[in-house]
Amino acid sequence: MKVLKEYNRLEYNGHFARKQDSQTVWILFCDGSESAFVEIYNQYFQMLYSLGKQYTGDSTLLKDCLQDVFIIIRKNRSKLHKVVSVKAYLLKCYRNRIIAEQKEQGKRMLVDFSKNALEFQTVPSHESILINRQFSSEQIRRLHRSINKLTGRQREAIYHFYYHSLSYSQIKDVMGFGSTRAARNLIYRSLTELKKFSE
Repeated sequence: MKVLKEYNRLEYNGHFARKQDSQTVWILFCDGSESAFVEIYNQYFQMLYSLGKQYTGDSTLLKDCLQDVFIIIRKNRSKLHKVVSVKAYLLKCYRNRIIAEQKEQGKRMLVDFSKNALEFQTVPSHESILINRQFSSEQIRRLHRSINKLTGRQREAIYHFYYHSLSYSQIKDVMGFGSTRAARNLIYRSLTELKKFSE
């Protein structure tokens, strides 16, 4: 009943109220609200698509995978009430869908594609770095060189930690680590490497 009251408060003439708590919107979605589904789709589509571009330039594959993710969560919504972080859950689903599709393409093309072959390719743009911090052009060049020396997995962990503000536990879930400590250790080693490369 409480969720129904919240639903009535948030939804008006078929238009979903903006800037609601993501967990409340998620609960409404799990309980069947189509407006909540549209809100989640609109809120996370571009962020997820941008993440996908870090793995591959195949925009058709990325869009197909993203549509698959939203179709799957919509179909299984009634089982998803226990999701704690909507962002981390969607990142994990999308990442896993890309991996599965690339593996399938690899099989069709007789290419050996293992989970570990997923390579996180790009680094932050000059513009995004300048917006976040006041760096000189030389400092940015050094930072890019340093980031490029990291492994794909290290770059991905740093990306989730700094650009999506995920916790170690969420990074563990998204990237499939066996423990939170493993995620924390990878980020610590990555930052240590960055510091060493930047000197």
